[in-house]
Amino acid sequence: MKVQERKRTEKSRPPAARAPVPVAARPHSRAGLLRAAGLFFLSLIAYANSFSAGFVLDNRGIILKNPVIRDASATNIGLIFNHTYWWPNGESGLYRPFSTLTYLFNYAVLGNADHPAGYHVINFLLHAGNVLLVFWLVRRFNGRDWPAFFSAAVWAVHPVLTETVTNIVGRADLLAATGTLAGLACYLKFTDSRRVIWLAALAVVAAIGSFSKETGIIVILAILLHQFVFRPKWTSAQWLGLAAAGVPIACMLWQRHAVLSAAGPMEIPFTDNPIPWAGFWIARLTALDVIGREFGLILWPARLSADYSWAQIPLFSGAAAEWLLVAAAIALLPVTVALYRSSRTAFFFFALGLIWLAPVSNLLFATGAIMAERLLYLTALGVVVCIVFGAYALPVRDPRFAPAVLSLLILALAARTVARNPVWDNDLSIAEASVGASPKSFKTHDLLANVLFAADPSHANLDRVIAESEKSRAILAALPLNRRPPDPYLFASNLYMLQHEYAKAIPVLTTYSQLEPSNAEAFLRLSTAYLESGDHAKAAAAAGRARSLNPLEPRVYAQTAEIDASSGKLNEAAGSLIEGVFVTGDSILRQDLVELYQRAADPKSCVLTNGPNGPAINPACPAVHAQACAASEDVVKTLENAGKPDLAASRRQMFVEQFHCR
Repeated sequence: MKVQERKRTEKSRPPAARAPVPVAARPHSRAGLLRAAGLFFLSLIAYANSFSAGFVLDNRGIILKNPVIRDASATNIGLIFNHTYWWPNGESGLYRPFSTLTYLFNYAVLGNADHPAGYHVINFLLHAGNVLLVFWLVRRFNGRDWPAFFSAAVWAVHPVLTETVTNIVGRADLLAATGTLAGLACYLKFTDSRRVIWLAALAVVAAIGSFSKETGIIVILAILLHQFVFRPKWTSAQWLGLAAAGVPIACMLWQRHAVLSAAGPMEIPFTDNPIPWAGFWIARLTALDVIGREFGLILWPARLSADYSWAQIPLFSGAAAEWLLVAAAIALLPVTVALYRSSRTAFFFFALGLIWLAPVSNLLFATGAIMAERLLYLTALGVVVCIVFGAYALPVRDPRFAPAVLSLLILALAARTVARNPVWDNDLSIAEASVGASPKSFKTHDLLANVLFAADPSHANLDRVIAESEKSRAILAALPLNRRPPDPYLFASNLYMLQHEYAKAIPVLTTYSQLEPSNAEAFLRLSTAYLESGDHAKAAAAAGRARSLNPLEPRVYAQTAEIDASSGKLNEAAGSLIEGVFVTGDSILRQDLVELYQRAADPKSCVLTNGPNGPAINPACPAVHAQACAASEDVVKTLENAGKPDLAASRRQMFVEQFHCR
């Protein structure tokens, strides 16, 4: 009787609640090895054309312009572990030393330097390894070979992963995912065998993942999630595994805190992510809107973009489409609960994907980007596992139905990935593709304008460059000045001045000077535009502002002299140049003064004398004495105000003793 009750109880359990077949305990079958080999080559087919992609976007700053990865020395390794990810090209709130170490390995150890193929090989091997780990984990949890194979296969070729795999600096996400998946696998191996080698391996991969990117700490949550889903009772081995993962993560968090404290707080530009600038509820609704977009992108990856900056994704405004996306994001919670009741394996990976997304979702705290496809690496895995298990759960009698449908899905996704990879070949290809996918982003138009300008030294395409630049600034025009980036305005001013369209350059430079009010260069450019347009008064005012900001810059004196000379004030022009010579000691200003005297002075004047290298200023000439004395007071005051007291005292003594000035 008890045997019959036990059988009835087992039959009444939902399929997900039954203990999975202990696949890990069985020796590897030839079929399993063939499936693993098939997954590797399927991944290779999808990413074979990615190996020629170049160093685009962030790859230049993080790899090509990073001096600390050019030599595998103890000094450079120390610098990597004691600075943020973008150092020495800048500081950021990111700490990813192991990712940088792998770039050093490529650059200095393998000798790849500025040849991208070697970097792409490493990225691909990491992705292929993650695919095989997924195959092993799904197979272990579910006990069925083909659902595990198709879960790994569909994920392997999903095009939303291209920003992680094909974009070289997506390696940080690859490594963090490796730390999570491999860490979970090592944890399971240790709890099965109690062998110390697996405990040590768990500590190593947890260190790799967490020191590669902050999301690598999710390995701890993956272990806890596994315990919740598959093993409700804790043993000493499981506690040891949790501790082995926790120790390197604690070390990373301690070192990260020390490094970021020294680097200062991270500033998030409004145009990169407006969520930190919004109120609490608008910020949360916008974050939910973005989550809805991200899951939509995983389900339908037709339009992929490397950028979602302002105003491609605006702050939540209450539009019907936005509420629909928010509702879709909120619906993920009941979907997760339903998965727990229907398929524990699908639930585990879907929940892991949500955990992976949570730190970068802007729900808990603000991040540096409002949305990025590289952040969806393991989130896409959760969706894929649900799709595969859903296909197998359909009430279709033909057992070939699910494999056939999933095979077609793999072909379609792989084709999209193969088509997406060349977008990362160069700056022009990524810029044009990004403008097509994110036409409302100011940054995509600005990027395309800059790339087009740099691609044609003859500037025959200047009209198109200007058109893209104007589209970028038109998007920014809706923002208040304190939220606009200055670079698009500086770039636009260069374009207009190159075409001698000074009337268009002046308002752009005026905005630029308002955005950069302490930048002398902004006012020098504005002065030049006013001068070329014939407005001498405003040109002089802008030059005066530039001089007050940077009195040691020789060009401000040359600019002032040019303004005076163009107005016929030759004596004032000479005085500006003399003042500049004594303040800066610049030889070019001295030569400008010689040329001014040659052009303006009486041929019989004594201001010039014949020197060994041609005409030179004659310090013994009374006219030169008079102009030097007239400038003496301003020279001394300028140097004193500029923090040069010793030079000011030296110039005062020179004026008194050499020029006999009062």
